[in-house]
Amino acid sequence: MVIVHILTRLLRAGSEENTLVTCRSQVAAGHRVIIIHGRSFDPEVRRKAEEITEVVTIGSLVHSVLPHRDLHAVIALALCLRKYKADIVHTHQSKAGVLGRLAARLARVPTIVHGVHILPFVNVGRVQEAIYLGAERYCARFTDAFISVSHSVKGACVERGIGAPEKHFVAFSGMDVTKFRSPAPPPDWRKLLNVTRGAERPPTAVMLAAFEPRKRHLELIEALPKAFAGVPDWRLLFAGEGETETEARSRVRSLGLEERVRFAGYRRDPEAIIALADVCLLTSEREGLPRVLVQYMAAGKPCVVSELPGLEDVVQNGVNAIVTPAANVEAAAISAARLLADPSERSRLAAGTDEVDVEAWSPEGMMAAIDKAYMTTIASRVTH
Repeated sequence: MVIVHILTRLLRAGSEENTLVTCRSQVAAGHRVIIIHGRSFDPEVRRKAEEITEVVTIGSLVHSVLPHRDLHAVIALALCLRKYKADIVHTHQSKAGVLGRLAARLARVPTIVHGVHILPFVNVGRVQEAIYLGAERYCARFTDAFISVSHSVKGACVERGIGAPEKHFVAFSGMDVTKFRSPAPPPDWRKLLNVTRGAERPPTAVMLAAFEPRKRHLELIEALPKAFAGVPDWRLLFAGEGETETEARSRVRSLGLEERVRFAGYRRDPEAIIALADVCLLTSEREGLPRVLVQYMAAGKPCVVSELPGLEDVVQNGVNAIVTPAANVEAAAISAARLLADPSERSRLAAGTDEVDVEAWSPEGMMAAIDKAYMTTIASRVTH
């Protein structure tokens, strides 16, 4: 078959990693696979994509809502889909999910699939929620299948009337979890944590997340002075890059926290960064099922996580994590500080990570689920 994957952006993030794993497997199975992405992309990620399959950039496909550009993007996408005579269009990310499915309908693509990596209508204002839900419900009319990253994400879509229940499938994010089991710290850990030679590593929290507004690095940083006031020595290490990184560094300086709040930037060894953690953090206001939580669990690390739909497939409050209210980043900071000051509680929660079957997130498992969704959908269409 000819399978076309459409993404708004091609950056270093979970949905892109999922898509590349999917494409590699589909190419290996003998399909012709094309990746179409918008204007924003990371050159290194694009090079990886080009090593796997054909890659096309649509310059008018951008993250922001710009009606004139969006119209051009739909037309350009539709022309591409006709050129490649696509059998299946599989969209990813919210903006590409809407424009890509509209283009697939215009191009009369036989099978239209949308990958739900994130719930754009969660933890937003009422107006934004209404717009997102309206767009999703409209596109659901001509979407043949939805593939969600967790059962809770699937349930949230069904509950809100986005597509008939029988059109919804679940495929956990595929990743190599073995390298996250008992990893070794990076050779440069002293520099990363600002620890002098001979000194022991202080209690350390780690957060692996792209620097973008929905991850709420800035709000977390603002909460640190009050939350950690009673902790004598500690570190918080951020690993990642993105649009809010400069502002995050500036706020750390303005609060006088440069010695304690550290920035690792983008790292090719996330397992080694996680190895430095006594506690792992994630304070996102919107996610699907974050891959990094599976990685935290595989490494046996207790977590502090802002509450979101889908998290219960990985973390359990009071068993292997502390789940804090979605709107309260300060609560996450306070919980992280308390855990860093309480080794016995950390050990108890770390033991609870054994409750998670991280092997369910293998690439093979993900591809089996995606193949099942494709074949079930195609068979259903042929029958009718």
